[in-house]
Amino acid sequence: MPRNTTAPNTVVDLTEVQIWPVRNPEGSRVKAMASIVLNGSLRVNGCKIIEGSKGLFLSFPSEKKAGTDQYFPIFHAIDRTVNERIQAEVLSRFEALPAT
Repeated sequence: MPRNTTAPNTVVDLTEVQIWPVRNPEGSRVKAMASIVLNGSLRVNGCKIIEGSKGLFLSFPSEKKAGTDQYFPIFHAIDRTVNERIQAEVLSRFEALPAT
């Protein structure tokens, strides 16, 4: 089993955010797709901005397990604080987009 040999790095900078609103947001819970770059080094494509029962949230990429309705994350933040910071920044930028 792998061992964590370094202290967790909670300094994660969101250095780039690209957002593509969906064409018909009223017909889907998915409101936009997003791509983010962390620390200028790691790009995460396939993020979704979704309208949930408690409002908007950022969903990281996942894949569906064949033959089931289960989805498994391909990427996710391990540290809750880091996840909340990334989500807040992406949603802030989405909400600042001009209405189309």
